[in-house]
Amino acid sequence: MIVALFLFSLAVITYDSLPYIPFSVYRPLAMFPMLAASALLLLTDFRFKPADMLLTIFAAYSVGHSLLVSITGGDTGSSVKHAITLVFGLSMYRVSVYIAGEAKRDPVLRKQIAIALTIGMGLPLAIGLLQTLDAYLVRSGFSMTITGLFSEKVYKGRIQMLSGEPSWAGIHLLSCGLLMLFLYKEGFKKLMLVPLIGCVLLLVLSFSAYAYSVLFTALLIYVLIANKYRGRMLLALAAIAAIIGVGVPFLLETLKVSGYFTDRFQFDFAHLLKADNSFFVRVVFPAIGFMEFGQHPIFGVGGGFYYKEFADLLLKHFDYGMKFTEVKLLVEQNPDMATSRNLWAKLFAEEGLIGAFLFIGFMVAALRSSRSNPYAQFAFALCVSLVMNFDSYSFVNFWLLIGWIRGGFFEDRLAVQAAEWDKPNEKELKRTA
Repeated sequence: MIVALFLFSLAVITYDSLPYIPFSVYRPLAMFPMLAASALLLLTDFRFKPADMLLTIFAAYSVGHSLLVSITGGDTGSSVKHAITLVFGLSMYRVSVYIAGEAKRDPVLRKQIAIALTIGMGLPLAIGLLQTLDAYLVRSGFSMTITGLFSEKVYKGRIQMLSGEPSWAGIHLLSCGLLMLFLYKEGFKKLMLVPLIGCVLLLVLSFSAYAYSVLFTALLIYVLIANKYRGRMLLALAAIAAIIGVGVPFLLETLKVSGYFTDRFQFDFAHLLKADNSFFVRVVFPAIGFMEFGQHPIFGVGGGFYYKEFADLLLKHFDYGMKFTEVKLLVEQNPDMATSRNLWAKLFAEEGLIGAFLFIGFMVAALRSSRSNPYAQFAFALCVSLVMNFDSYSFVNFWLLIGWIRGGFFEDRLAVQAAEWDKPNEKELKRTA
């Protein structure tokens, strides 16, 4: 049952903003079967690894600290929401670690994972191709009706697949694309080839500055942490920089693409900061988080309470952003809805040095676990860069990749088999002695 729930979550991993249950902006359908699977795991003998205790301690500290702040500040609702996101995050991580451990030894499960991932990306890729056709050739908006069945927000002329935002589609293309590339290398070529081609095509034609920057940052991090293929990655880094700097502007002009997002490829950051709402939010909101950390360096402002000083700091240092409707509404009407839009900024602002050291300690353990395989190392680098525009602890793609790194999903099959053979050999040696 645990495996079935996990496979179902993979099959719906891209459904992150269904319009039928609007309880949150980011509401991935996959987190509910993951939570159920985690509950069932309590009935087994599965336990966290020693280094995972840092994550458990972090969660306990974060929830406890948040509740204390809520008692003094009088907003228990924000504290409860924060605690719920941590519960979902821990649940997704536990299940991912467990499945990774099982998949190391079970080739049938690996094939089931490949099939579930193909199902999970099949429809989104097909809708993404329709959006591409509509955006660059037909230009009638016919794809918006189809997209609206799966997403509360629909963007005209953008490739968002079935996600709530084009940038979230980029997250799925990068994270699921990496997993499909690994499974392709593992022998599932017939299943993975067509979806992989679709991922590459949509990633290029999405013209998502966020997706490009995440990929570029991930490659840069990989070069810094890798012990293999650094030369190849440096070449890839240079190629992506050339594509973003030269190829993308050429494609935009050739395809006659216009829209608010095309200005980002002029690389005039000072202009974008004052003219592009999305760019302003992605730069300034994390900056405010680090300002809050500077004012509360030890304990932070408390989990879920980034918004407490948000409005004052924005009006004091970035008041020109009030011309953007989204920013104005957050400051004047819904300040409690303001978030840092960046997990690292959220971590330091809300948890302070104590919480940050605990979480980063856990991430260091994940980094050490990734040393055995280049795919695991790149998955780690991707996790670090993915949260540049994501601040939720219930981020499915993040926990899936981190869990599979810690669980050994990316480990070499021959090495795993040899380790399994060694166990009975050790027992036999003991009997002989």
